[in-house]
Amino acid sequence: MRRILPLLSAIAVALAAVVSPVAAAKQTTTVLPPERPYPAVLDAPIEYEGMTTCDPVARPGAMMLRQLLLDTYGKAVIGITRACDQDSISEHKEGRAVDWMVDFRNPAEKAEAQAFVDWVTAPGPDGTPAANARRLGIMYIGWGDEMWRAYDPARGWTELKGCYSLQGSGNDTFCHRDHVHFSLTWDGAAGRTSYWDGTPVLDTACPVTRVGGSARTLQPSAAFVPVKPVRVFDSRTKGKNGCYLQQRRWSGDDRSTPIKVVGKKGLPKTGVQAVAVRVTAYASNAPGWLSGSGAPGANGPRVVSLGMEGSSAATAIVPVSDTGRIWLATVAGHARVAVDVLGYFARSSGAAAGTKTGTWRPVPGSVVATAEIPASGSTELRLPDPPKGLTGAVLTLNTTGSATGHVRVTPPGSTTKADAVDVVKGTRSATVFAASGDGRVSLTNTAGAPTSVNVTLSGWVTSPQEGGSRLRPASADLGTVKAGKPQTLTGKVPADAQAVVLAVTTKGAKKAGGVTIWGAGQRPAARSVDVRAKRSATDLVVVTIGDDRALKVAGDAPKASVSLRMVGVIRAS
Repeated sequence: MRRILPLLSAIAVALAAVVSPVAAAKQTTTVLPPERPYPAVLDAPIEYEGMTTCDPVARPGAMMLRQLLLDTYGKAVIGITRACDQDSISEHKEGRAVDWMVDFRNPAEKAEAQAFVDWVTAPGPDGTPAANARRLGIMYIGWGDEMWRAYDPARGWTELKGCYSLQGSGNDTFCHRDHVHFSLTWDGAAGRTSYWDGTPVLDTACPVTRVGGSARTLQPSAAFVPVKPVRVFDSRTKGKNGCYLQQRRWSGDDRSTPIKVVGKKGLPKTGVQAVAVRVTAYASNAPGWLSGSGAPGANGPRVVSLGMEGSSAATAIVPVSDTGRIWLATVAGHARVAVDVLGYFARSSGAAAGTKTGTWRPVPGSVVATAEIPASGSTELRLPDPPKGLTGAVLTLNTTGSATGHVRVTPPGSTTKADAVDVVKGTRSATVFAASGDGRVSLTNTAGAPTSVNVTLSGWVTSPQEGGSRLRPASADLGTVKAGKPQTLTGKVPADAQAVVLAVTTKGAKKAGGVTIWGAGQRPAARSVDVRAKRSATDLVVVTIGDDRALKVAGDAPKASVSLRMVGVIRAS
């Protein structure tokens, strides 16, 4: 039960009622939002998801809650976003908080606000506490000196930041007396919850497993071994309804997920220093990213950029811990995640010695094959002029389709669950390390319509050969440019680099498109990384360096940005 106002505040309210009988009549309002069908199974319980990023764009669910208040109670000032340089922590900075400007000291406005707040926090018809908060994805409320938490409803209303003793009007905003504050979960911010369409959000977070480990350092002598994609993790298969990787709930909270990557389906049990993985995120609910590292925590570099809908995927090289694991963590919101190993880096004296592989042979990027893959079918491609001792190829695939699905890449005659690249009504791209002993690869289309694919080749992986090259780890930000007319970046590449491995992140404006990155040779007639409208995309790009030691960047989305981070250098061994 909410506390009784201090005596002076109570007297002020009583006087207002005497001089304003209309306001007094409105104080007893029972106007409530329209009731909508109550789901047979209610949305999953609310968990706290504090602010972790700053991207002040009003989210769909916040705008839907705003409109619900306007439709129910009439004209009002209702704010959603707040600039990044204001305050310290606020879900307004992520576009998922709503401030409904009503006055706690005005009896009429207070009555309307209290009616809505009571409706949100009341038990449902089946007795579930705070059912409408779960159905709307409301995480907590601040109102009239107090705070209520949907993630701890039994706690009830408690004092907000010492406000019981801060009754002066100068503290009305700080103490939420001139507005009701609603912070939304990321599901609420995405407008996914059951109040809007009757479909409950049943996802639950993956169990947190505390496993130790220290990241190994990828040595320059490590040999790279391409493999047929090996699925080592898929949160969609965990439990009854699957589970998701969830952001940390508060500062210091560790929700990173350990994934065992050694000793599975032909991967060696020892000697692995790093893995090349294709990480696919499904049904993400927030604009953020997944980080990857060889130790617990969410401090690793970006692996995959996430949006509020659809799927996202990227290739990355992630160090492996001394316990044979990698850790993935989502920085904002949550996502279901699958991880496929495309290859591994191993000590030359250990696992790699038995495979007799690991030499890199970069080539100027160019489109070397095109294909039309039948609906739910496959086709085989033969890459031109494969070198002797071939074990794999570095490929970038561009798909264009009319139905949704994926394209998978394997050696001929084998199958995999690993989705290499999305198929959508448009074009998508992906870089993969494809295992091949003779230059042949098989492409499988899961979409229900034919899919066109063009394939860019940017390098080979072979058995050790005289004059061969190895990949050395690197970590250097090369800057951010626009995704429009061609630009040349100089002075960024080591003098002895034959090729560089880049982690590229694009941030789109309204227009989707793509970016092409190259060094030696002519500009390839294909994109390297997607530009997705109003969201980010990340992927790995291998670029062969020419005599001018320059990187070239060009695209067809001039208002989008392209950030480049060098994560590896291919040098002569």
